[in-house]
Amino acid sequence: MSAKAGSLRGFTLIELLVVISIIGILIALLLPAVQQAREAARRSECQNRLKQLALSLHNYHDIHRCLPSGSIVRGPSMTPLSGWGWGAMILPALEQGALYAKCDFSTNNSVGPNRDAIRLGLAVMRCASDTAPDTVDVELPGHPSAPAATGNYVGCEGFLSGLSSVRFGTATDGLSMTLLLGERNFSPSVNGTLPFTSSWCGIVTESDGYVFTSRPHIAVNGEKPINRSATSPVNFSSRHAGGAYFARGDGSVGFISDSIDAAVFTALGTPSGGEAVSH
Repeated sequence: MSAKAGSLRGFTLIELLVVISIIGILIALLLPAVQQAREAARRSECQNRLKQLALSLHNYHDIHRCLPSGSIVRGPSMTPLSGWGWGAMILPALEQGALYAKCDFSTNNSVGPNRDAIRLGLAVMRCASDTAPDTVDVELPGHPSAPAATGNYVGCEGFLSGLSSVRFGTATDGLSMTLLLGERNFSPSVNGTLPFTSSWCGIVTESDGYVFTSRPHIAVNGEKPINRSATSPVNFSSRHAGGAYFARGDGSVGFISDSIDAAVFTALGTPSGGEAVSH
């Protein structure tokens, strides 16, 4: 018999490097696809949550014959500091009756027993694409700071301004042509002030976030200037490339490009401005 019966042949160094290179190329090709699939899932979830919030606002309207206020002002100064917002008013419609019962609406949302309530996060108020921390600090003069749960969805002033009680029937421009809710992502501090964000409980500080937004007369995904005043209007924004999602008055949800014409964007924020706007 021959002593050289079929010896095994191993990989050469060059062959090994070729295999590693092929694996690297495959990973490079697959990774963007995986990331795109994940972002698509996050976008879908964002739309679903906006839809749920819009329907909850409609449920509130059916019961009270008007929408909740964007924020409720408390105290003799009549400033919007730490006023409860529309998000807190629709908690029962979001099946959050227990959390609603913990809220004392007769006082500011960041004092007393409310401190424990406002720190509880609501998944329906968060966009999965946003990278904000779970809570932001509430700074109310004369009181220790309190953490409030972060949120990413804000109301448009046309329907949800401070101390308002708007009825859908007054939207002569049409509910499908008027923005009800939109996105706002977490904006880190750029000049030593507190970051801009939002919370389901309402306005949490003058520089920390608002649950209602001025009419959209500024670009989607616009950046807050470094020295912008704390009381200036705050942009709608998102972590989605190219724009942000909005819910209209009729409950429909759609994506608005950040290249939208400013005049059209402004018109979409007014329920009865009489502007001619097409989809």
